[in-house]
Amino acid sequence: MIGKHIRHLKRYREIVSVLVKYGFGYLVKDVGLFHLLSLPKQIAADLSGNGQEQRSLGQRIRLMLEELGPTFIKLGQLLSLRTDILPEQIADELRNLQDQVTPVNVESIKQIIAEEFGAPVADVFARFDDSCIAAASMGQAHYAQLKSGEKVAVKIRRPDIESVVANDIEILWDLASLVDKRYEWARTYQVLDLVEEFSTAVHKELDYTLEARNTKKLYSFFRDNDQVVIPKVYDDYSSARVLTLDYINGYKVQDLLERTPADIDKKTLCEWLVRSFLDQALVFGIFHGDPHPGNLFFFSGNKIGYIDFGQVGYLNETMKRDFGDLIIGLMKGNTDMLVRTLSVMTDIPDDLNERQFKTDLDALREKYYMLPFKEVHIGKVVHDIFEVTKKHRIGIPKNYTLLGKSLITLEGIITQLDCEISILELAEPYGHKLLIHRLNLTDLTKKLFMNSYDVVDNSIQLPSLLRKTLTHLNKGKTRVEMKLPQLEFLLAKVDRAANRISFSIMLLSFSIILACIILGEAFGARSLISNVPIIGIAVTIVLFMFMIVLLSIFRSGRF
Repeated sequence: MIGKHIRHLKRYREIVSVLVKYGFGYLVKDVGLFHLLSLPKQIAADLSGNGQEQRSLGQRIRLMLEELGPTFIKLGQLLSLRTDILPEQIADELRNLQDQVTPVNVESIKQIIAEEFGAPVADVFARFDDSCIAAASMGQAHYAQLKSGEKVAVKIRRPDIESVVANDIEILWDLASLVDKRYEWARTYQVLDLVEEFSTAVHKELDYTLEARNTKKLYSFFRDNDQVVIPKVYDDYSSARVLTLDYINGYKVQDLLERTPADIDKKTLCEWLVRSFLDQALVFGIFHGDPHPGNLFFFSGNKIGYIDFGQVGYLNETMKRDFGDLIIGLMKGNTDMLVRTLSVMTDIPDDLNERQFKTDLDALREKYYMLPFKEVHIGKVVHDIFEVTKKHRIGIPKNYTLLGKSLITLEGIITQLDCEISILELAEPYGHKLLIHRLNLTDLTKKLFMNSYDVVDNSIQLPSLLRKTLTHLNKGKTRVEMKLPQLEFLLAKVDRAANRISFSIMLLSFSIILACIILGEAFGARSLISNVPIIGIAVTIVLFMFMIVLLSIFRSGRF
């Protein structure tokens, strides 16, 4: 850890200074990083945070992350999805994080293109505009034209952003470890796992080949849908650092708020927006993870356009079914179904108070039971579910939180456009299709066949697996761990029974030996030791042995 401090000393000092600036000096001191501040800053530092009373906690966190730069902005955007662990007020504030930065010098951008394609920009594109059309913390986009005439948007990763992110993530691991050791809440909410999740997500975002793959998948799914526009990816002009797609330019949400064109009906437009998203999530199983107004375009004839598939969510068939069951259980007032579904969908802690959990779900059920779909706001439903899971420290997988956040974002756009439609009402047919799909005879037959195949296949492999297991057991290579809560009690019972059996056997043996000796004497049997008082000696020896065994049994306390 000292090595990290020395290697990244300047960056550590920047981070610590910003933490103190926004009222988190107490945290800096608690985890042992206060010494990284210069002496004047240590003297001037406000460790109480009282100087920030004019700002809310969420505002302070947002401003702090924005000042710390691109890596921390992305961290805040990830945390804004985690309403299962963050208070809604903080998550809402983090959604306002500004990912707007000063564009990189165009010559640096052209240099990256030349390195990726082995030729100067003029040889790659027929036209390439020097001014960028969008700039963000990880990259920026420029308008261009291919030599074949297509109008395209070219996304280029910012120079040196990889090393900046790598250094910051290394520091984040260090900070997370310190916080994890110091605070119980950090262990409860698994901050180390959060850093790992973030590290994976941000490295994926830096690789444009993954975004290209996501875009191509959705492009193929909507190829025959005239109402949905997904940009085409040009593979010959794309790489890990450069992504070239169709240039899309339509109306934005703000444009429609100012003036709605005559050939666009806002209600129909919103319905297509919701249906196109539900198609992604509940039909195709891959959905846009950040459908905010900046990533949406609208066109004449109520068409919808999506851009920027750097962040997507996935739902397999089981996840689709479980999400549907959760909503159905809530709307139909079936608490047992809610408990069962959440148990399957989430990571339930071992110490869950099941009675209180069910009571909280009962209260949630009562809130929505028998309400018409059109009167229910999906954002409020998702929020209420997350509040219950947060209260009971139940972890929700990322794809579900991403789906919930995306639905909340879409509902916000619908409210902005004053469309007066219900996402749940539009989702109802999808629920029916999922139910029919589950009960479809062909699909049930396929599942039955696959399950039967698994059973037969496992049965064939069972003898071989048993042989290997027995071989390992015989060689002492296998370690088996069992947790039996009543093990000590059971062992005591076994000991007690064994001691009683031992006592009975000893008593029986003593009786048999004594009987044999007495019978021998009675029938006048003689031997070389006939003059010795044999009965007395025998009885003494047997009694002595008997007393030793009896004493050991009673001393064990298990009789």
